[in-house]
Amino acid sequence: MESASVLQISLLGGCTLTYGERRLDSAGGRGGKAWTLLEYLVTFRDREIPLQELFDLLYPESRGANPAGALKTLVYRVRELLEELGLPESRDRILMTRGSYAWNTALPLWLDAEEFERSCQRASSPWLLPEERLEACRSAAALYRGDYLAGSAGARWAAPAAAYYHTMYVHLVQSALELLAGRERWEEAAELCVRAIGIDAYQECFHFCLVRALARTGQTGQALERYRRMYSLFYTELGAAPPPELAALYREICRPRVGELPRDGGDLADISRFLLEEEGPGGAFLCELEVFRAVCCLAARSRSRDRRGICLALLEAAGADGSPPPRKLLNSYMDKLALCIRDTLRRGDVACKYSASQYVLLLPAVSGEACAAVLDRIIARFLDRHPRCPLVLRRSVRALEAPPPDRRRSGCLS
Repeated sequence: MESASVLQISLLGGCTLTYGERRLDSAGGRGGKAWTLLEYLVTFRDREIPLQELFDLLYPESRGANPAGALKTLVYRVRELLEELGLPESRDRILMTRGSYAWNTALPLWLDAEEFERSCQRASSPWLLPEERLEACRSAAALYRGDYLAGSAGARWAAPAAAYYHTMYVHLVQSALELLAGRERWEEAAELCVRAIGIDAYQECFHFCLVRALARTGQTGQALERYRRMYSLFYTELGAAPPPELAALYREICRPRVGELPRDGGDLADISRFLLEEEGPGGAFLCELEVFRAVCCLAARSRSRDRRGICLALLEAAGADGSPPPRKLLNSYMDKLALCIRDTLRRGDVACKYSASQYVLLLPAVSGEACAAVLDRIIARFLDRHPRCPLVLRRSVRALEAPPPDRRRSGCLS
């Protein structure tokens, strides 16, 4: 039905009206009660809406006023919007019957949400060939510009519809990514992921698939950068540990490919330069959790042979009363704590962020007391640099233990 002679209403990503060459949208200061009324009538176009329901929606704080008169004025303004498009039957789009208003479903209308739903249903059809299904997924995904009535005044009452279409979109993108991965079309998968992340930045699978696609196309630098963004997103925004699949993905990114290895080998001096060419900043070595885990496994094995004292230490931030601090406050000061850890420890010490409020450290020490003294120096430096910080830093220490035999056979290092 999509045609220049048909009114087109897009509700995915905000409300937009199109008729022929003319276009109006609720963005840019054009929003308000008239647009809310229009969006509500279109959303619930399958029923007549009682006046009281519209009063409660549009004038919830009205006391002793004349909401019926105000509502008539809003209906007039909606009809003016439709007239502004040059729509011939604009006056007939909203009907009033038996003390209620309703959208006139007898007149032709193209609605992106309906078209999106039909496209998703077609994409899931079992009789489609894989390539046809992929094309159907692409067509449907192109219709989804954002959540249903995103940024609109009607976002709360539209929440069920928004959740419905959003879930449909996530499943659609996942299906398309599976099809692309099965054909190793990684460039296309990366493009789809970038657009999907722009719509929903908190979908774990979109980030994961983007990092994997970049890694498979040899874009190691971009893959690592995206990996770090994803890692940071889980900790700083969501306050959750990243999924275990990230460990395997990180190993894949960091694994040198055949084309990246020196072709003709080299002497030990060449090998040393190759391995150490990316010398990091001074102080402690701050690394990813997967790297820290491998270092711990290696240190535990070494300890079992030479009996050196090695401690696993924990620095944790909490509120003054022991409660979890606000996320924004925690994120700000945890980055500052990382700098204090790096500046206080030696170059051979290793640390990483373990959770939104924790850093773990691997420290060579003859005793737990000596390790605790190191942690106290870090805390003292932090308090000296940030005396007004409302967080409380707590420390704990334990000796690093060698992994059990079965863990050593199948674990971190081989």
